Amino acid sequence: MVDRTTTPAPVEARILLVDDHAANLLALEAILAPLGHELVKAASGEEALRQILKREFALVLLDVQMAGMSGFETAGLLKQHPRTRHVPIIFITAVNRDAENVFRGYSQGAVDYLVKPFDPDILRSKAMVFVDLYIKGETIKAQERLLREQEREVMRRRSEERYRHLLDAMPQCVWAADAEGRVNYWNHAGLGYCGLTPEDVTEAAFWDCLHPEDRAPARAQWEQGIHGDQPFERQVRLRRASDGSHRWHLARAVPERGEDGAITGWIASATDIDDQKRGEEALRHAIVLRDDFLSVASHELRTPLTSLKLEVSNLTRMIRKVQNEGDAEAAAKLASALMAKIGGKIERIDTQANRLHRLVDDLLDVSRLGSGHLELEIEEVDLAQVAREVGSRFADEAARLGCALTVNAPEHAIGQWDRSRLDQVITNLISNAIKYGQRQPIDLIVEIDEAARHARLVVRDRGLGIAPGDHERIFGRFERAASSRHYGGIGLGLWIVKQIVEALGGSVTVDSQPSAGSTFTIDLPCEPEAERTG
Repeated sequence: MVDRTTTPAPVEARILLVDDHAANLLALEAILAPLGHELVKAASGEEALRQILKREFALVLLDVQMAGMSGFETAGLLKQHPRTRHVPIIFITAVNRDAENVFRGYSQGAVDYLVKPFDPDILRSKAMVFVDLYIKGETIKAQERLLREQEREVMRRRSEERYRHLLDAMPQCVWAADAEGRVNYWNHAGLGYCGLTPEDVTEAAFWDCLHPEDRAPARAQWEQGIHGDQPFERQVRLRRASDGSHRWHLARAVPERGEDGAITGWIASATDIDDQKRGEEALRHAIVLRDDFLSVASHELRTPLTSLKLEVSNLTRMIRKVQNEGDAEAAAKLASALMAKIGGKIERIDTQANRLHRLVDDLLDVSRLGSGHLELEIEEVDLAQVAREVGSRFADEAARLGCALTVNAPEHAIGQWDRSRLDQVITNLISNAIKYGQRQPIDLIVEIDEAARHARLVVRDRGLGIAPGDHERIFGRFERAASSRHYGGIGLGLWIVKQIVEALGGSVTVDSQPSAGSTFTIDLPCEPEAERTG
């Protein structure tokens, strides 16, 4: 219940006396002094306005006839101001006795109009009435303010009680601290987790619950947030009393603010993320193991691959040597015998060796990109020339599969890129176009915008196509546009293309529909970002 017997402090009343004659002010002061209230004198209308704007008055006694600003003008200005418009004014005059001036006085908001000479007792009585009304009004206002403050305090206490009950019902660990960051409340879950009782709620006990390695950095960040008026968030390990283990928690704290915006306290919570944390660590460990495996496997595969290519190269060189030495007829017979023995295997071996070599390079790139060690050798490169070289390299394979490969490029397209990586990008895109192109024509297009210092590379096929929902997916690691049972591959080509292009400051997009072919577009700046913005 609200204590309605509480009374506010006594109200002080002031009366403003305004007259441009000192003798008149002394007379008014002598008449009103017995009332026991503060009397403030003003010798002009201007001074009266300054006084009444600085302090509150219960009544104004105002001389009508004054030099400079008259009493009527002063009253008019007082009634125009929101803070002074309700202050009662009694006009006093010795000359303006006619009805017109009396009427004017009342029209300016006066509550009375006294003409000298007047009875001092009458003036005192009238002044006492208005002062008493002022005191009663201000007392009522003070009582209302006091009651509202008491009601707010009761509501605050009830709200705080409900708030604490709510916090105690939460299974999550929750703490509260004062504006300086000193912990002064733990909910039941927090106490139970740390194995404490409400009597144990101390500043030291709170920090003792943290893992020894986490206390100093967490406290430093906490104090920095308190002094900087910033929310707190940090992963810390809390000791669980039931088994003594330290489990990872995400600790957060936000400030509580009063009506004026100032911080009144802090509310902190701790969410158990130990299982999630351990899962992330296991995942990171698995990624490291996988990347290590890819790196080792790539290097292990490169050794027999190199030997295979060397043997094929030696065999080819021996055949050519036989063809170029000795009796032509004997050489022809020997070469024919060798070819008959080997049959058509040399070409297939060489093709498979190249495919294996590209596979190993892809695996090595996965390892490099995954660890952030992809190195670029930036130099002046003619993209048009690289495109024509790759196109020429694939011409025989495309012709053998019955699809026309057309290269459309300007004479030159010069930029600052990595030549070998651009070759790799175009090679991967052309390989995919041949693989999924269903023996339809393939276009390799290079465009250069010298003014914008921008180049564009387009590879277009008219084959299998890709569903719109898969456009983003196909650029992921180990993702394929179609079933590997029919088309092979391990799904690294487009992922590597995207990584290389983005490393060069560019972008790659695809426009495709099922059975309508695919168009891959690569946009590249002609020089590194630092040079473009420098």
